[in-house]
Amino acid sequence: MKQIGKSRTDYKDRIFHHKLTIVYRVLLAIVLVAAIAAGVKIYLANQVYTKFETIKTIDKVGTSDGVFQKYQDNLLTYSKDGISAYDKDGKQLWNQTYEMQEPIVVSRGGHVAVADYKGSLLYLIGPSGNATTVETNLPILDLDVSSSGIAVAALQDDATIYLRMFSTTGDVISEIKTSMQKSGYPLAFSVSPDNIKVGVSYLKAEGGKINTSLAFYNFGGVGQNETDNLVSGYDYAGELFPLLFYPNEDNALAVGDKRVLILKGKQKPTLQTEIELDAEVQSVFYNGTNFALVFRNTEKDGGYSIQVYDMNGRKKMSETIDFEYTDLIVENDRILVYNQNQLVIYGLNGVKKYEGELGGTIQAIVPTSSNTKLLVVLEDSIQLIKLR
Repeated sequence: MKQIGKSRTDYKDRIFHHKLTIVYRVLLAIVLVAAIAAGVKIYLANQVYTKFETIKTIDKVGTSDGVFQKYQDNLLTYSKDGISAYDKDGKQLWNQTYEMQEPIVVSRGGHVAVADYKGSLLYLIGPSGNATTVETNLPILDLDVSSSGIAVAALQDDATIYLRMFSTTGDVISEIKTSMQKSGYPLAFSVSPDNIKVGVSYLKAEGGKINTSLAFYNFGGVGQNETDNLVSGYDYAGELFPLLFYPNEDNALAVGDKRVLILKGKQKPTLQTEIELDAEVQSVFYNGTNFALVFRNTEKDGGYSIQVYDMNGRKKMSETIDFEYTDLIVENDRILVYNQNQLVIYGLNGVKKYEGELGGTIQAIVPTSSNTKLLVVLEDSIQLIKLR
């Protein structure tokens, strides 16, 4: 009997050690995979490219005076006569014709809002190209659209400006009535990706001074309990905030002449971080996780200083360029800065990953899902290139 008990104990020990060995092997495999992944990430972050090869060339699409921009992983082009979307092979995804003198085009995700400045027709276009035409009956001054297709238009009626929110089918969801005497002039506004929040930067003239009032509205369940759906607000005497936007559902950013404000909150945006500014911001570029501020370089003759921050206000990169830029793209862990003649790519770790020409006059650059491949719009063609 004792011998049998001992055998059972040995058996249990063997099972225990066997299982323990398996656990150790699994843990070792996890550590190795994590180490390899970290190594690959470090390698890619520090990889530098010195040349490129053209993988594919397609005929130029759109019109000669068309404006090109990124549309998801594809290409959007528009002019006074219409707007079209194309894939990377030059195949037209959809097309919408119109006649406009000064088109305002805003694209988020696969949704596009288009209107003529001070016209009264608003086009709401979905990812499949389905378009809804809305007659606003009032002149349109500005537009914004969420990544799910909810649009907000600033409509002028003499001294009153309405910020009217439209569904994808053109129905009016809500409206904010503003005036210089009551709330101020809406200098900037933005709708959040979750479609329920609208932030507005109001310009006010009080006692011969210019002031700003930042107001945040919630048109969901939380905002219904508040007067005029106003859930939070901040006032700044003697300051201007000409830019306000929602980079994601949790954050709102307001860029002024003296500071940048980062607000957080899915329901009621509250001020979390302030970035004091020593110089005037020339341009702002952003994606869902980072934003770039561009300043004129005062330390050298010409050129610009670029500072990149995350949504917590931590500075991730600071670089200078010595050329006039056409556009800047904040994309993943890098930024792309280009003009008609050259492209410079910086990693957010400060590594200059590429600098050079791209074989022609650059009109637009669209990053693809691959870090090494770019869609480049030239004067006479569109090329898919790979950095090497």
